Parts: sequence; structure tokens; C-alpha cells
Amino acid sequence: MPAEKVAPDETLRLYAVLRGDLIMSEGKSNAQAGHAYVDTLLSSLSHGNTELRANAEGYASLRPGTKVCLDGGSEDRLELLASKLDAAGIPYVRIIDQDHIEPPHFDGSPVLTAIGAGPFTRRDTPKCLRRLPMWTGGARGAAQSFDHRKTKENFDEQ
Repeated sequence: MPAEKVAPDETLRLYAVLRGDLIMSEGKSNAQAGHAYVDTLLSSLSHGNTELRANAEGYASLRPGTKVCLDGGSEDRLELLASKLDAAGIPYVRIIDQDHIEPPHFDGSPVLTAIGAGPFTRRDTPKCLRRLPMWTGGARGAAQSFDHRKTKENFDEQ
């Protein structure tokens, strides 16, 4: 039996909002987003809010389900996002990386790396999430983009 088509606005999505000011390898940023998605879904599946729990059960049955990764900027901006979600009564999870070494920002100390939220339909996604840019690599992506431009400039000069 073919899967039932769902209108794009009704598709459930999980959100990972990563710290864009940290230099994380691609693998580390992928892992932090993965933690945010999994922890958010597990938290939602056991949440006391029946609507949220129903959304989580619906999302869990989608396999693989839509996931959105956003750039949250600095730690202060992630904390501001958390306070907006709190004020709106929207549950979320904080992802704290600890005991892993990856210079320059990870020395084993606890570091807030991401916030996870959802699942929401596009229509029900909080405005504070809708206004964030998509993740493009954060500080690592910006540095690589700069290095690429610099390399191209050097190449063009030759």
C-alpha cells in the first residue's frame, strides 16, 4: 500500500539549532545536530503534553522524517532562543558537549552546542525558529569560505 501524501505545510519537522560561533569539524557539528534530533524526539515521546506526544509518535512513524538544521549564532543568542521557547511554553532540549577535545573551542569543559525542538508542522513552527538562517557550517564554514576565496584570489593573481 503506497504511503499517504502529506501537504508540505503538514509535514512534521524536527529542528536542531547549532552554535554558529564555534569552530566544529563537520563530523562534530553533524553529531551535535544528531544529538539534538534524537534527544528532542525522545523527550517529546514521553512529554506530558498529549498533542506534543502525538506529534512525536506521528514523526517517529515517518522514517526518516524531515529534519531542519539552523544556525543559532552565539551562545548568548542560543540562550535568548531558549528563553523565547520557555516564554511560549514550547519544550526544547539543550545539547551540552563535554569530555571531548577539539581545539580551539572544545577542551573537555561543558559547552552548549545546540538546542533541539519539535516536532512541528511548518505552520506551527515558532517564529523564533523560522527567522533563523539554515546551517552552512557556522564559524568553520565561514573560515572555509574565506580560505576558498583567498585561494581563488591567489590563483587568479598567478
